[in-house]
Amino acid sequence: MSRAQVVRARSRWVYGGLAFFALFLVGRMLFLQVFQASYLTDLARKQRTREISLASVRGEIVDRNNRELAVSVEASSIYAQPVDFEDPPERIAARLAPVLKMSETDLRASLKGTHWRWIARQQDQATGKAVKALKISGVGVIRESKRLYPKDTLAATLLGFVGIDNQGLAGIEHGFDKVLRGSDQKLHVQVDARGREILRANAGSPLLTLQADGARVVLTIDETIQHIAQRELSKSMEKHQAKRGAVLIMDPSTGNLLAFAVMPTYNPNHYKGTKWELIKNWAVNDVYEPGSTIKIFTVASALEGGRITPETVFPCGPNIKVAGHTISDHDAPPGIRQLTPEGILEVSSNVGSLLIAQRMSGEFHRDMLEKFGFGANTGSGIKGESKGLLPKLPWPVGRQSSISYGYGLSVTPLQILTAAGAIANEGRLHQPRLIDKVVSPDGSLIEAFPVASPSQVISPKVAKEVLTMLHTVVESGTGKSARIPGYNVAGKTGTANKSRESGIGYTNDVISSFLGFVPAEKPQLVVLALIDSPQKGHYAAQTAAPLFQAVSSETLRYLGVQPYVPNPSDSEKSHAAR
Repeated sequence: MSRAQVVRARSRWVYGGLAFFALFLVGRMLFLQVFQASYLTDLARKQRTREISLASVRGEIVDRNNRELAVSVEASSIYAQPVDFEDPPERIAARLAPVLKMSETDLRASLKGTHWRWIARQQDQATGKAVKALKISGVGVIRESKRLYPKDTLAATLLGFVGIDNQGLAGIEHGFDKVLRGSDQKLHVQVDARGREILRANAGSPLLTLQADGARVVLTIDETIQHIAQRELSKSMEKHQAKRGAVLIMDPSTGNLLAFAVMPTYNPNHYKGTKWELIKNWAVNDVYEPGSTIKIFTVASALEGGRITPETVFPCGPNIKVAGHTISDHDAPPGIRQLTPEGILEVSSNVGSLLIAQRMSGEFHRDMLEKFGFGANTGSGIKGESKGLLPKLPWPVGRQSSISYGYGLSVTPLQILTAAGAIANEGRLHQPRLIDKVVSPDGSLIEAFPVASPSQVISPKVAKEVLTMLHTVVESGTGKSARIPGYNVAGKTGTANKSRESGIGYTNDVISSFLGFVPAEKPQLVVLALIDSPQKGHYAAQTAAPLFQAVSSETLRYLGVQPYVPNPSDSEKSHAAR
C-alpha cells in the first residue's frame, strides 16, 4: 500500500470517528432535550431555588351568633437578604433599631451571614411601612397574617392561642388546628451556585400574597353570656379572695354550652411567659370532690330505683357512726329530725344522705352514677378532659356512705354540670356541645356537629320530683341566697374540704359550689358556680349561690325569659298545703 493510500485510509477512520462522535452528540442532545427535558428542568429549578413556607390566613373562631372571638389580621414581617446589602450590617442595624424597637446588638447579630432570614415577625402595618420608607437594600417586607383576639381575655381558656408560625398551641386553636390553618403558602427564592439566596427586596413576587383558606369554627358559646359570667366571676373572686373559680352554663335541652368562664385567666394576645396554670382548662382537666351537690344524684338514684319515695321519712340525728367514723350534719339541732328526701336536701343533711344510700346496693348506686356520666369522659371534645374517679366495686365499708354526700369520688366541673342536665331535661342526658359546625371560607358547610340523641337516665316523673325538692332548697333551705326575683329557682349548695396533696386527710380550704336550674318549672339554663379556696366567706350559701344569682338573673334578662306569673290555681294549692 502506497503512502497516499495509507493517508487516505487513516483519514477515512478519522472522519468516520468524528462523524460517529457528532452523531452521538446529536443523539444525546436529542435525548436530553426531548425525552428528559421535564426532569432536567425540574432539577435545575430545584438547584436554583429554595422554598420558604408562609402560613396561610387562619380561619376565624366565632360564637353562636357569628361574633368574632379569634380572627387573623394582616401584619408585616421584616426579612433580610444579606447578599444585597449595600451598607455594612452595623449601619443597617442602627437605622432599623428605632423603627423595630430592637437593640442594635441583637439586630447586628441577626444580619450576619449570607442566607435569607427573618428579622422581625408579625409587626403592625405601620412598622412595615416605616421599614419600606428606609429603602435599605437587602431588607424587605412580606405580608403575613397575625392572630388577634379582639375581646382579649374573653373565653381565653377555651380558645387557646397560636404560635408565631400559625400553629395552634392550646385550646380550640390546638384541637381544630388542621381546619383552622388551611394550607401553608410557599415562597420560592433564587439561590446562586453556593446556595445563597438572591431574591431582590423589590422583586414584587406574586408569591408574597397569601390566600385565606382556613375554615371558620362556630361555637355554641354566646359572647354576651360569656362576658356576664366572666365579669361576675371576677367580682366574686375578688370579694372572697379566692384562688380560682368557674361559671359553666348549659342549655339542658341540647347540651349546648353557652358560657365557660374559668379564672384566673390570661390574654392570648400576649401569651408568652404565661404560666401553664392559667392556660390549662382546669374545669375539664382537674377533678375535685363535689361535696353536697352530689346529694342531688343520691336522691334521684334512690327514687329511680324505687328504694324510696318523696314521702319516705328518715330519722336523722345530728351525727351517725359508720365504719368507725362519725358523720355529722352542720348546725344540726340536738335530737332526731324526721326528714323526707326533700327535707334532707333542704338542710343538706349528710346523715340523711347516707341513710338514703343504705337503701341501695353498691352495685345499683354505682350503676346509676355511671349513667349520670360520672367516671367517664363527657364527650365534649375538649382536649385533655379527665374522666374523674368513680371507684370500682367492691366498695370498702363506708365508701358508699361517703360517696352519698360527695366524698370518696372525684368529678370535673363539666361532668357535674352535664349530669345536672338530665335532672333539668326530664331525665334525658345530653353530651355537652361546644362546637356547632365548621364552615369553609366560601360559606359552605365542611362539618356539622349535630345534637346527639340523649340517654334516658331517670324517668320524667323522678326528674320533676327532684326539681321540686331543689326548688324548696332555694326557697327555704341552704340555697336562699340564689333566689332571683320573679323567677322560680331550683338548686343545691355544696361545700367540700379540699384533700391534702399527699391524698391523706383534708385541709381547711374548701371548694364551694352551687348547681342551679332556672326557671325551675322548665329549666332553660343549668348553671354551675364554683369558688375554689375562698378566704372571705366559707360556705356555698355565702359565695357560690350569690354568684349564681348574679349571673343567672342577667342572663335570663338577656335571653328574654319572661318572669314567672303564678297560676291562680297554684296559689290556692299552695295555700291549702299550708
